Formats: sequence, C-alpha cells, structure tokens
Amino acid sequence: MLLSSNIPTQELVVQFVKDAIPYSQAVFCIVQYTNDAVQIHTNDGEYLEKYPKTLVHFIQKGNNGWYALQDTPFDTRTAIGQTSLEMELKKDYLFIKGIESGESRIHLLIQLKPFGPNKNTYLLADQKKQFEINIRGTISQLLKLIKNDKTIISSIAKTKLISQNELEENRALLQKQSRNYEIAITQFIQLIINKLEEKYGIKIRLTNAFIDALKNHHESFENLESNLDKHIQVELNLAIAQGETEISLSPLHLNNLEVKAKRRINAKDESLSLGRLAKTYKLLDRYEAAAKLVDDKGLSVIGKHIGSHCVPSVSNASITDALNKQAKKVYDLLEKYPDRWVIIRQEFKSISNVMAKETERRKQMA
Repeated sequence: MLLSSNIPTQELVVQFVKDAIPYSQAVFCIVQYTNDAVQIHTNDGEYLEKYPKTLVHFIQKGNNGWYALQDTPFDTRTAIGQTSLEMELKKDYLFIKGIESGESRIHLLIQLKPFGPNKNTYLLADQKKQFEINIRGTISQLLKLIKNDKTIISSIAKTKLISQNELEENRALLQKQSRNYEIAITQFIQLIINKLEEKYGIKIRLTNAFIDALKNHHESFENLESNLDKHIQVELNLAIAQGETEISLSPLHLNNLEVKAKRRINAKDESLSLGRLAKTYKLLDRYEAAAKLVDDKGLSVIGKHIGSHCVPSVSNASITDALNKQAKKVYDLLEKYPDRWVIIRQEFKSISNVMAKETERRKQMA
C-alpha cells in the first residue's frame, strides 16, 4: 500500500472531494506547475485527452465562483439560447483557483448537483458562497497535511541515508581493523612456523581457513606454539608415510591437544583399578585419540591412517596383531564401557572383526 506522500496530489484531492462532498457529481483537479506544464485528474481517473486550448486562458482570466459547464473549457457542446434564470440555475460548477501546493498551483472545478433530496432544489447565492469558502479552506488544509507527510518521509529517508552512511563507514573501519589484525596474526604465526619448519625440516603452509580460524581463536596464544608442535609431529608421521614434503595447516590444527592429554591422564587414573585390563584400556584410548584426529581431517578411519596418527606412529599390521592378541580383553572392555571409544567401535573395521570373532567363539563355548 502506497503512503499518501507517494500518491500524486491531484489524485488525493479528487478522492477527498468525492468522499467528503456527497453532492459532487464531477470533479476536475487541474495542477499547473511552475514550468506551465498542466496535469488534470477527474473523478473518473486521469484526464488522458489533450487539455483544452482555452484552459490556460480560463485559469488566468477566470474568477473564483460558479459557472455553467458551457462556460468552462470542458464543454464541447454548442451553446443554446437560454433565459437569464435558466442560465443562473445551470451554474452548478464551482471554480476555485490558485491553491498553493509546493511546486505547483491547484485549480478545482467541482459540479455540485443536486443540492438536496429534491432534485429541483438549488443553492441560494449565500449558500454557494459558504460552499466556496468551506471547500477552499478544507482543500488548503489537506494540501498542508500532504506537504507535512512528504516532509516527514523525506526526513526519515535522509536519516536512513545518514545511518546507512555511518554503517558503511563503521563497516569499512571494522574491515580495516580486521585486515590489520589478520596481518599481525599472520606475522606472529609465521615466526612460529619458521621455527617449526627449521626444527622438522619440512615445508609448512598456512591455509586461508587456518588464518580465518586464528582470528576467532579464543584460547591463549602463549600455548599456540607447543600445541602446533604436537600437531605437526602427528602430521609429520603421515607425510613421511605418504612421501610428502609439505604440510598444510587447517582449523583442525588449532584443537588443543593438551586437553586431550589431560583426558588421557584421567583415563590413566581410572586404569589403576582395571587390573589385567589396564594395558588394553590404554591401547583402545590410544587408537580412539588417533581415530578422532583422522575423523576431524575427513579421512577414512582405517588402520593405515590410525597408525600414522598414533604418537609414536605404528603400522596397520601391528594394530591388527595387537587387537587379535587381546581380543578377549577388548571384548570385555567394550562390553563394560558402552559409552567409550565411540569412533573405533562404530567405524574401525578391525574392532568390528575382533568383536564378531570373539562373540562367535563365546557362543561355541557356551
């Protein structure tokens, strides 16, 4: 729905006259702009015909008051001789000229007929004068309201534009600060990478995703070097196994391995009460930790990848051998702790094989 400030003034005036004056039969709202351009709106909509040649002269020379249609520029009929009384009764078009409306002037020609329940009832001279005064005053007030609406909308639009400009300036400032922070972070991390490259003799590349993740890194930067060192040790094992000479760091390498180490310590404390199962418990923890790293990288959870992510690394064959030798204990632990070792339990085929074989063996012994 359009706001009134976005609807042409002449259209609003005609609609107002139709709604406010029940006896208005025909309405011509003539808008004359400062460049002499003219637009006309009627009670039937926009006046699409070329406006009458005599219209401008009528506006300039005509006076406010009452006219018969034949005395206006909008009558195309041939004049017929009439008596003075008939001519006076035919003057049912009220002409109101020169109402100021910003960049234009508005002239109204309104037919008021009939004037009461009886169609033969006509307005007296003083009644006509009162109509003229009331309609001019009402339309003038309407135009002031329209002007105020446009001023308010324009003010809101300017305020919005100012706010938008301020928003753009703040966004540009934040982007600049972000770039400066990114440069500082990159320079800082590059110093660490240089030391680690020299320490391990391998090329370490920073991905854009890694740099972006650093900007949102909430943990202490003091521990960043030692944490990356541990990650690179793991990556180095995998790179050597695959014959690669370069390591690419991703956001996954910001995961705090110290937290994982503490979890392993807690597991060690728990293992004190495991007795003969303690060694196998630690082995499963070790494989689960490696499987988590593998899974975080989007790699398949297979023996080759798990072995290369163990610290120190081990071969796929040694993992299979260890699981087969401790099959009974593996089965007992997985049964005893159903919520532990989720990744290798669900995704590592060697574990599934051990569990299946041990289950079948126990069935046969039962």
